[in-house]
Amino acid sequence: MDIDKIKLIYLFSVIGSIVLISIAVLHYLNGDINMSSFEMLIAVGGILNILLLKITKNVKVAENFILLGMLILICGIFVHGGYHRTGIYWIYTYPLLTFFLKGNKVGVVWNFVFFSVVFTLVFLDYKNLVPIAFSEDEIRQAILAYVIVMVLAYIFEEALLKSYSEVSRLAVTDQLTGLYNRYYIFNKLNEEIKRAKRFGKNFCVILLDVDNFKNINDEFGHDVGDLVLFEVAEVLRDMTRSVDTVGRLGGEEFIVICPNTDIVGGKITAEKIRSSIQGLHVPDVGKITVSLGVAEFTGSETAHELIKFADLALYRAKRSGKNRVELYPKNGNLVRFGIDLLKIKKPASAGRH
Repeated sequence: MDIDKIKLIYLFSVIGSIVLISIAVLHYLNGDINMSSFEMLIAVGGILNILLLKITKNVKVAENFILLGMLILICGIFVHGGYHRTGIYWIYTYPLLTFFLKGNKVGVVWNFVFFSVVFTLVFLDYKNLVPIAFSEDEIRQAILAYVIVMVLAYIFEEALLKSYSEVSRLAVTDQLTGLYNRYYIFNKLNEEIKRAKRFGKNFCVILLDVDNFKNINDEFGHDVGDLVLFEVAEVLRDMTRSVDTVGRLGGEEFIVICPNTDIVGGKITAEKIRSSIQGLHVPDVGKITVSLGVAEFTGSETAHELIKFADLALYRAKRSGKNRVELYPKNGNLVRFGIDLLKIKKPASAGRH
């Protein structure tokens, strides 16, 4: 969304500045020096806004600059009338900009400010303090049209935001379980790594795999297999903290990212998950078990390395009898049972089961 806003700010500022400079030139040629200077000043402000955004990358400042500049322009339009009294049509861009740039809640506030400005000018005109170039009927019709545009813009933005939110959710969510998908998990892992390095804190990754899942699919069908995965996902939601991130990496493999948790805490959480899933009884299938591997970020691992280390510990849990938790040692030594698991290369097509 920020990229769309930046493009819109650039586009609007460039087009608006060009149009205002053109109109300023026309006013200058017609001898209206004051209005020409006013429009040229607003146009220069639009150009400066482009440069400011390019330098600072501060979208909020650029948004406010545009909306404030438009308000000032509206004041000048109501007093002067614009070129051949057509300036009032500029106001209809305002509700579109406010809702797109600021969203509906803040956009409503900016539109309230707009109405306050207009009514203040009308009041000053009534008191013969500031003359308005338009008649009461013209202002009334313009405001009515503005309200219609504002309501339509509000409805459109609301629908757009809901659609965007749903698309964004689907882009990072596993369709079957409702957990985060692989794409989101790796992004989250990288965020946690940056945060852990910044604050000097470690975190844990728990990888778990449903035991004998291929047999479940083969014997009872994929519908029952999907039910098993869904039930496991429900347990993961219930047995993790709100700060933890739970996802499905693919197939029958799940992951839990536990911030501010060392290897001991990770094992405790993993054991709770294992025990709870062991208590599951899916119709036809019976008892479900999972094997889990836990790895800790100690300051230098990448996201892929953490997944690999947890996966190696998980593989050892499978080889050690399943339905158990294994840890990846901090020194990286996985020489157990006479086998160096770091040197094992599993076939890509082989499952753990």
